[in-house]
Parts: sequence; C-alpha cells; structure tokens
Amino acid sequence: MSGLHQWGLSQERLGACVLGYLVVLVAALWFANRRGGRSLAVATLAMGGLSLGLLLGLLWLLLHPSAAMAARAEEAGIARGAWVLAFRGQIWVLERPAALAVLAGLPWLVLALLTSLTDMTRKQLWLQLGLRALMFFCVALALAQPALLTEKTRVSLVALVDVSDSVSDAQLVAVQQTVGALEKLGRARGEDVSVVRFAGRARLAQKAVGDGAAFDILRGPGWQKGEAAALRSEASNLQAALQLSYGLHAPGTLRRVALFSDGNQTEGDVMSEALSAQRKGVKVGFFALPSEQTQEVLVRELRLVSDASDGGQLKVGAPFVLEAEIYSTRAQPALVTLYQGARQNPGDSERKLALSEGRNLVRFRGQLDEAGVENYRVEVTAQSGQTLQDRFASNNQAVLPLYAHGRPRILYIEGEASAKGYLTQALKQENIEVEVRGPYGLPSNVRELLGFDLVLVSDVPSLLLSQGQMLALGAYVRDHGGGFVMAGGEGSFGSGGYQGTEIEKLLPVRFDQEKKRDQPTLAMMLCIDRSGSMSGQKLELAKDAARGTAEMLGRDDLIGVVAFDSQAIPTVRLQRAQNRVRISADIARLSAGGGTALLPPLQEAYQQLATAVAKVKHVILLTDGQAEYQGILELVHQMVAAKITVSTVGVGAGADQTLLTAIAENGGGRFYYTQDASSIPKIFSKETTQVAKSALVEERVRPVVHKFVELLDGVGIDKAPALRGYVATKAKPLAEVILVSPQGEPLLARWRQGLGQSVAFTSDVKNRWAIDWLRWPGYTKFWAQLVRSTMRHDGKNRGPGYELTAQALPPYVQVRVDAVASDDRFVSGLDTQVEIYENAQRVPGLVAKEGAGLGKLVLTAPLPQTAPGRYETELYLPKTGAFMVRAVHRSPAAGPGLVGPIVAESWGALSLSYPREYLALPPDTGLLEKIAEATGGTKLESAESAFAHGDEKLRSLRPVWMYALWMALGLLLLDVLARRVRLFGYRPVSM
Repeated sequence: MSGLHQWGLSQERLGACVLGYLVVLVAALWFANRRGGRSLAVATLAMGGLSLGLLLGLLWLLLHPSAAMAARAEEAGIARGAWVLAFRGQIWVLERPAALAVLAGLPWLVLALLTSLTDMTRKQLWLQLGLRALMFFCVALALAQPALLTEKTRVSLVALVDVSDSVSDAQLVAVQQTVGALEKLGRARGEDVSVVRFAGRARLAQKAVGDGAAFDILRGPGWQKGEAAALRSEASNLQAALQLSYGLHAPGTLRRVALFSDGNQTEGDVMSEALSAQRKGVKVGFFALPSEQTQEVLVRELRLVSDASDGGQLKVGAPFVLEAEIYSTRAQPALVTLYQGARQNPGDSERKLALSEGRNLVRFRGQLDEAGVENYRVEVTAQSGQTLQDRFASNNQAVLPLYAHGRPRILYIEGEASAKGYLTQALKQENIEVEVRGPYGLPSNVRELLGFDLVLVSDVPSLLLSQGQMLALGAYVRDHGGGFVMAGGEGSFGSGGYQGTEIEKLLPVRFDQEKKRDQPTLAMMLCIDRSGSMSGQKLELAKDAARGTAEMLGRDDLIGVVAFDSQAIPTVRLQRAQNRVRISADIARLSAGGGTALLPPLQEAYQQLATAVAKVKHVILLTDGQAEYQGILELVHQMVAAKITVSTVGVGAGADQTLLTAIAENGGGRFYYTQDASSIPKIFSKETTQVAKSALVEERVRPVVHKFVELLDGVGIDKAPALRGYVATKAKPLAEVILVSPQGEPLLARWRQGLGQSVAFTSDVKNRWAIDWLRWPGYTKFWAQLVRSTMRHDGKNRGPGYELTAQALPPYVQVRVDAVASDDRFVSGLDTQVEIYENAQRVPGLVAKEGAGLGKLVLTAPLPQTAPGRYETELYLPKTGAFMVRAVHRSPAAGPGLVGPIVAESWGALSLSYPREYLALPPDTGLLEKIAEATGGTKLESAESAFAHGDEKLRSLRPVWMYALWMALGLLLLDVLARRVRLFGYRPVSM
C-alpha cells in the first residue's frame, strides 16, 4: 500500500473512502426500494457494484503498473507515480492518474437513465447517455493532466571572452575569428549565440548594425574612451562572467558556455561558481588561446634582506640591503633605479645591467637617517639611447614601506634647574636623546607629547601642573603607549600635593601614607579671607582646600579655621583633626562679605596656637586683597619667637604680593601666588605636606630587591650605595614592586596603564638623596635600562607585542594576529579591529594615529578570533601601493553600547606594487580544465564542438489537458442540445 502515498492517499484515507462509498450505496438502495420497488433496487445495486469494481480496479492498476510502463518512465526520467504510455511512436504521460477515479461514477449515469421520466424516445436517451459518458471521460482525462513527452537538442551558447590586459591584441584577433565562426554556425543551425566581454567586470557584447553583422570584441577606438575603465581591464574575474551568462541562455535549450581566457583570475572564485553552474545544468568548455612570445620586463618583488637588519627591524643610521627581483623574457640592457621617497636613494641609486632571460637579482645599500616610515621604490627603465623590449610599463616598479627606529627621545621635566645635568648626562652617554624643560614645560596636549617616547617628571609640585597637562599625560600613556616616570623629591608624590590627582591614578603607588612614629604633632591654623572680593568660586575653593587639609592631617593633629574680613571670625576652634564631620560642617557655613584686614586673623591664630601643645605650629594665610601694614610684621616676629611659622597664599591680581612675601619670609614659611583660583586646593595640599613632612623619609636606606626583572640585569644593584631619602608611598594592588626600602616601602615600582607603562622611583635623581648614586658606576646603566624598558616602542608591534602578519592575495589581504602574553599564554576574548592606511609618509617619532603620518584610512573591519590567541580575517582591498596595517585590541566592553579600554596594538606593513594582472603569468590551463571537468564540459577545438550535444537531450512535457477540457465543453453543449431538441419523436410513458 506504500504506493498510495504517491497520490497523497494513506490506508486510513482509503478505508474511509470505501466505507463512505458503501454508506452512500446502502442509502441509494433504500431510497430506490421505497420509490421504485425491487427492480429499481436491483438496478441500483448492480450499478453500485459496477462502480465499486471500477474504482478497485483502478487502484490495483495504480499500485501495480506494468513492467513496460515502469521501464518507459525510468528511461524518460518521469516522476514515480505517473503513467507512461507509448502510442504511435510517441510517449504520452498521465501525471496524476489517480484522477481517473472519477470514471467510477459512470455506472450511475445508467441508473439515472433508467429512472428518467422524460417522454423522449429510448434512442435519444441512449444518445444523452453516450454524450454524458464522453464528457465525464474528458473531464477525468483533463484532471489526470495528460502531457506529451518531447525531446530537444537545441543549444544556447554564450561565449565568454577575456579582454583584460593580460590577453594580447593578437590573441583577440584569433578569438574574434573563432567567435565569428560560432555566430555564423549558430545562425545556420538556428541556435542562440551570445557574447560576453569581461575583465574585472562583465558586459554583454553588442552586434554592429546590419544583417549578418558579427560581434565586435576587439579593442577598437572606443576602448580608449572609457571602455577599459568600465570593464576594469587591469583585472580578470571569471566568476562574474560566468554569473552573467546564466541569464543569457534561452529557455528550453541545452545550456553551453565557451570560455576564451588565459585562466589567470585575479578576482573572484571561479571554481565555486563552476559548482553552481553544474547544478544549473550549464556545461563550460574552453578554447585555448594561441600561444605567443611577448616581450616583458617586470619587477616581481622588492624586499629587505633579513640578515641586514636587527631581527627585521631597522635602526636610524644603520645600513641595510634591499634586493629587487627582476624578470625578463629576453636578454637586454636596462637601467634599474632605487628611490627613497620622492628622491633617488642617496649613495647607491642606479645599476646599469645586462638583464638575462628569466630571473635577475639586484641589490642596493640603504640607510635611514630619521625615524619613521619611508617608502622605497625600484624602477626599471631603458638605458640612454636604448629601447626596452617591454609590454607593460606599470609592472616595471615595486614599492616597499620600511620603518626605522630612531634614538629614544625623552622629555625630562626637572623642578630644580641646577640639578638637571646629572641624569641628562647619564642618559646621553647611553645614546638616548634628552630634551630638558623646567617645571612649566610639560605640554598640555597629546600631539606635542607624541614626539617623545617617555616623559620623566622630577621634583615638580602639583601646583605647577594644570589639570589639562595631567589629563594629556594620562592619555599619552594609556591611549598612545607612552612611558611615564615620576622621580622623587620634596615636590613629588604626596609631598608635592598630588593626592587625588590624575597623576596619582596613573602611578603604581598611592600617597595616603600613615605618619611615622617619630613625626612631631602638628597644630595648624587656616586664615581664610571672606571679604566681598572672595565671593563665588574663590571662596568655595578655599573651603574645599580647608576641608582637604583636615583630611590630610593625622587624627591627633590640631586644626583651626579663622575667617576674616575687617575682623577675625573664629569658624573652627583649634581641635583634633579626627572631628572631621564637625569641622567640615563649620567650614561649609563660611560666607563672603566685608573688607580686608590681615592683623586680626593673625592675632586670633597666634592666641589659639600659643597655648596649644604641639611640636610644629603653622599658619596658612589666604587672601586676594590688600590691607594695612601697621603691626603685622611685629606680630609675625612674636609668632616666630613662639615657634609658630607663617605661610601666605595670594590669589588674583588684587593680592598684595609685597606684603604677603614679607609675611612669609619673616614668618619662616613660603609664599604662593596664583592667578587660577582652582590651584588653591593643590597649594594647601602642598603646604600641608611640606609642613607635616609626613611623606618624606630622610635617612640612609639601602635598596632591597623585591623582584628581579630584566631592567636590573647587569646593573649590579646589589652593590649600589645607600640612598639618603625617599618619599613614602604604598604600592597599589596590581603594581609590580621591584625595589623596596628596609621597611618594605616601594622605592621602584611599575605597572601597565592601557598601552603604556608608568614607573614610580620614590627617591630622587640628583645630588640630594641620590648623591652617592651619582658616583656609583651603575647609575648610568640603571637609568638607561629603566628608560628603555618603560618607553614607547616604535616597532611593528606595540603594547604587549602581539605579532601581526599581513599577506596580499590580490584583490584580498589576509591579516593575522597571534596574541601571546609574555608568559606564553594565549590571550583570548579581545575585541579587535584592523585598520589599513595608504600613502604612509615619513614621520619623526612615533606613528600612532591617523593624521600623524599613517596616511589615509582606507579600510577598517573587525578581526574575529578563530582559535585560542589567534585573530584573522580576509579583506577585499582593490588598491595598489604601500600600506600600514594597524590592529587595535580592546578588552571586552562592560555593557551594551560601551567600548572597552585599549590593551594592545599590533603593526605591520603591506606592499601591493601593481595589479596581479601584470605579472606576465603563463596561461593557467589547469584551472580551465578543472572548470570544464566540474561542469561536464571539455576543451573545444572547433565551432562544431561548441554546439555538440552527443546523446544529451532536453526532455520536456508538453501539456495537452486543455484539449480534453475543450472537448468536454463541446460535449456539454451537445448534451444540452440533446435534452432540449426532440430528435426521435415521443416515448409512451406508463401511468
């Protein structure tokens, strides 16, 4: 019963149909017995049985087709379940023979005739029965979908003609003749012929106007007027041509393609398209192009001789060797010239050669005198008075981008001008270029910092650096891979007022150091001007500075705040700094108003400090105005006699700098002046630290190696003399601590920040704490290796140094990065983007961003991970020239719409001197044979072979069901006529 499924019938459905038929038959018998008696019932039973027999017989035929019918169906390729009948030499097919089940209703027409009440004669009734039976049969036949099996051998041919630059004019002349023969033969045989010209793109070739005109496929005058550009003659894309051919084949024909090409595809994937053509029933044959001896000279490659460089990396001033590989089809003289940028290579730029047939190698010596990217280009031309036997001029050159490292260049910011020479001289001895600037010399934008590989800041207090300078330094390290070193001194780390600044976030140490046990107890009074001129931002910043000072003091230290205008207003009575909440609330109530008098606040501060029990007593006086001089200096002398020191802070142009300077000098303190009110908190922080001396450890300490790293190799740190002091700090959790004091506090620590590194050396670099180190032989090497290990590295790879490989497979570029950490672990899960820049140019210093010498960004794309630690992709790059390739690696984003921080960069160079079309490659007949084999085609020898179909025939079913339907309609009209028109008189009817 499985055959029933061919017509959508199952055993259950068949059983239901038979049961339903029996129910209808029983109902008909009952009705016949009631109306017509036993005779009509017997007739009904007979017709019903006959109808059921016809139905079951048809089912048996459907399930048990004859062997001859099955053989014919298999031979014709007809779907299983159809009936295939041979009649008068033709094959007829019933696609849905199950529809013939309608014929099982024919016996019921007889029953209808027997029960007819019309008075027409028996002859006319039997005529009506015959017409209705024939109509019934025609309807059943139409439902069975009869069709006539036909066979066709008509061929539809598309000729694909390669007109790219690699095909010569002489070869196209021969192709033109063959295409003409194909067109003529096709016209004679009634076959369809189309011609497609292709290079990088494919276009349908048009015939010239006129009967019998041939296709024009040669490079005529129009070729020079833009047709070469329209077809992109510098490339060959066989896949695009084959795709275009599909729509040119006439329907109901054998689909053939004749390919005229040298097989050197430079774009696309014709083999994958050949599989698609095979599924579409397209057979591809090829005509071999006539061979010819072309004269060609080309530069296959310009490369850097590996053993001429240090690990493949160039250095400024170091000589290297470039090698050009030149190919020539014949022996001939030539001039080979090497260019460095836009000029000839200095010192070694020309060779007059007698090229031999085949491969020729030419070497040049070169040298880069500046750091950065430089494009080298080698070119082959004719010697003077000679002619170069050559077909393409575009392949007579090759380019190679090179990158050279210069001497390391660092920016040294020194707060004490007289001490700058010690470190400067040591680094210059190690061939490191040093630019020394004073405390105000740190650039405030990243672009200026990019000219340096490292920034070293020594003993510069925070009040001399703006917020913009600190932010620029942070971006230089994190986003651009720069190095940063802070060296100690009174103006560095916590003692320089850097708590809570961008610098503290950047460094591997923090400054919230606990006081030493032997530190003297401190009592401090803050005298803050609350006059009308201090209203607004200045007073708010002063209050912030006062609260910050309270936070910096130890729990047992004393602090008081006196606000003043024309009189003194004690705001915070001298009390322990541990009452920070109450102190902060009292400070917050300060408001502006009134004039300015300096004597009352100093008297109030003197009275409160005179009775205080503290080893160090200090006053900070802040004002932006002027006041009477009378009695002030006398009071300051009394305060000094009572061991109370006074420092002053002037804000804005209205401050009396003369008076404030005199107070500070006579009071044993320091005078600060600023035009920027935002500097007030930093000044207070600096002064508080200076007075408390909480971060300075001025005693002899011998460095202890906490972790031996590469920068200590060969320094002899175990023989280093003692340092005479340092700034106390605490290491952050992820910091790498290298040297410590005997108390375990960091002397040298480092960590990575984004792409760069930052280092904290908590002692100084000059003749105060490091005076014994200046005479130590290892001082120079220690600082040179510290600088080199921390600075930004200008090679192909930056950050952790992930290796990038870029390989050109025109018109595609394969980019691969192997991310391997220093401990040989694969780094996976990175979010990586690749960027390709063209027109790279020489750039002094580091190349880091677009607009800084990399050239124009031509392509950016994700670089997906394909294996542990491996990221790779293939990109379409239809350009030639010299390129820089940059891969930016970020850690995974914390959430949707966010971008993770940059953790590494990888760099590489890529050279595409000219399109692959001009490589003068021999014909790739192997590829053409593979295409033909994959599609069932073959190598073509003549026009007749292109149209040959062999035993292949295109079978199709021509439907004829509509004829049966029209016949049924005609019979319907005749039946109506037979029921309306009396033909044979009357028949007596018994009453």
